[in-house]
Amino acid sequence: MTAKAREERTFRSISLFKIAGIRIKLDFSWFIIFGLVLFALSAGYLPRAYPGQETQIYWLAGAVATLLFFASILLHELAHSLVAIRHGIEIPEITLFIFGGVSRLSQEPADPKTEFKVAVAGPLTSFALAACFWAFHTLLRGFEPSLIVVVIGYLMWINLALGIFNLVPGFPLDGGRLLRAFLWWKTGSLTRATKVASDFGKGFALALMILGALQIFAGALINGLWFIFIGMFLRGMSVQGYEELVIRKSLEGVHVEEVMVGEVVTVPPDLTVSQLIHDYFLHYAYRGFPVVDQGRVLGVVSVVAVRQLPREVYDNRQMTDIMTPLQDDLVIDRRASLAEALMKMTRQGQDRLLVLEGERLTGLVTKTGLLRFVQIKQVLEP
Repeated sequence: MTAKAREERTFRSISLFKIAGIRIKLDFSWFIIFGLVLFALSAGYLPRAYPGQETQIYWLAGAVATLLFFASILLHELAHSLVAIRHGIEIPEITLFIFGGVSRLSQEPADPKTEFKVAVAGPLTSFALAACFWAFHTLLRGFEPSLIVVVIGYLMWINLALGIFNLVPGFPLDGGRLLRAFLWWKTGSLTRATKVASDFGKGFALALMILGALQIFAGALINGLWFIFIGMFLRGMSVQGYEELVIRKSLEGVHVEEVMVGEVVTVPPDLTVSQLIHDYFLHYAYRGFPVVDQGRVLGVVSVVAVRQLPREVYDNRQMTDIMTPLQDDLVIDRRASLAEALMKMTRQGQDRLLVLEGERLTGLVTKTGLLRFVQIKQVLEP
């Protein structure tokens, strides 16, 4: 297993495949919602809508319907991503998880018009899918087997509901991004527009949590808890989206060479994992170190790579066995802005970037260091 694969596993997700250069991933929480939807369809909805069939038929139909439901979510996210890519925004990955799916944008759209196009693509795709399933439902109605018609009808309504829900004007939902695009166009300030859209998102999240509490008091425990969990998730995403924007704005205009660590602690390639742990990780309390041989950078070793190893090999494995080899993803120019450095870290899933002059290591910039810089800047420049 490579170091990169170990990091992906650590982030609790599974890489499946790529579409148009976008990595499609499953968060482990996805299996929870997959099981819940499958059970609800196979043991509840389908037997009620079309009684009289054998149990295994319901479960087979439920599995097909569940897979097509998540395929619809994936198409919704792909629509966002492909429009973003067309406008020069890189999309490293799409992750399906317990609350649906999320496309990870490497940067904010350049203008309100682009934001509008990217945001509206998802709901339009869901509505288009609902229309397609409605056409099939109408065409097949009255034909056998009717269980297929029931499944298609479910997919029609679920895509319609998905499109409508995402149009709620609360960030980070698509409707919130559309609201942000409008406010950005009216005020000329992305930060102000994001703040207002984020506040709407937090308000909608609070409403969902209150609705969930009322349902619990009314006896609908499962539905109530589900609304509360969704509300908590949306509130967290609203806050996080605004904070990320503030961080990026704080980093604009500052260059890597102004804040990079100049005296970098490095490790030799023949160091064992045991020595790495005791002499470096526990001594310096850093999460990663460049691997350097006679002044030439070979790669980076991180605590994530070590954590995946069984303890019995600590004395036998060296840095060259577990390090991530040097590549462009790990390097940043000293004249690049900190915003660009953060964007690259986010896009590549890295926690640190090396600053090189030729093959010589001249500095190191970390995500922790960037966030600490933002915190100090906000204190000194409120």
